[in-house]
Amino acid sequence: MKKREGKISIMSLLIITTITVILMALELSSKTKVEAKYYQEKLLAAQLAQNALEVIKAKVIDMGIPIDRINDPNETGLIGIQYSPITTERGELDAKLTTTNPNFAALIVELIKTARLHRDDLVAVSLSGSFPALNISVLSALEILELKPVVVTSISSSMWGANYPQLTYLDMESTLNERTMLKTKTVAASLGGEDDVGRGLSPEGRESIQEAAIRNNVSIIEAANLDDMISRKIETYSAHGEIKLFINAGERTTALAGSEAGIGLIRNNAIRTGTGLIAHFSKTGVPVINLLDVNVLANEYGLPIAPIPLPKPGEGRLYYEYKYSVTFAIIATLILVFILFVVLRFDVDYYLKRRKNG
Repeated sequence: MKKREGKISIMSLLIITTITVILMALELSSKTKVEAKYYQEKLLAAQLAQNALEVIKAKVIDMGIPIDRINDPNETGLIGIQYSPITTERGELDAKLTTTNPNFAALIVELIKTARLHRDDLVAVSLSGSFPALNISVLSALEILELKPVVVTSISSSMWGANYPQLTYLDMESTLNERTMLKTKTVAASLGGEDDVGRGLSPEGRESIQEAAIRNNVSIIEAANLDDMISRKIETYSAHGEIKLFINAGERTTALAGSEAGIGLIRNNAIRTGTGLIAHFSKTGVPVINLLDVNVLANEYGLPIAPIPLPKPGEGRLYYEYKYSVTFAIIATLILVFILFVVLRFDVDYYLKRRKNG
């Protein structure tokens, strides 16, 4: 058999390779920075959260509460102390610092938007005194999106949260209400601690929490045990109408009872076991946003862990994405297809002629 002599020349291959590399380089250089989905809502929510956090800092200063520059390096005033009469358990300082980033409100906007809620939808919200900055980001996002939150708050706090007896999360919320910074107000509260009924707190601590509820005109939910507390919280939410979304921000006891749940958005009917609030709402067809393990959640959405200094609203991956030119990619592909067609055509013609003349 006669060996074929009409193969593509090395020069032709080099030319094709060079053109391909040039077109790829041009496509890569076409990368442009564009606004991400829901950019405006995210930015407005982060700006509202930042303004609200600054109001709380001013309140802390006015009350003569010292700001610990070591444990609160950005001097936000939203980081509490290690121990107090209303402190319930250990808390991770880095997680508390992470949530003082106002861009956490943008993350919450994205999660809510992904859940496909509509204006004026009713949202059940479970807050904890352990994460006051996170609470403020949640309420900021809900207000910008014009949703209607029904808030139940567990007043006590883990370490480094809103654990000054004279400045609980309820006091912070009332301050924001008075300054018309945020409109949302907690409708009912629980003591926190073991089983969310105050177990593990001293009599002094329970009394301080009761006083906080009274001065902020918030009723305390009375319950005998954990199951009773969960039932009463569900009744509180349901009394306001049809719930379209449940958001849990930092509260574990009543939210997770008997079940394991992931973080971020949990689609409806995804949780089948357990008796807690997350399981209840999921099993009844309501999507859930679970804001626990905040450092993991922040990392997933490109927010820094315990940042120094704090990022400004509008900074980060939540606001921008990079896109390549689809038009140029199509043109480049057509150019390469044409070149390959021409080269192969000449090669086939040459081969056929060789066979004919052979």
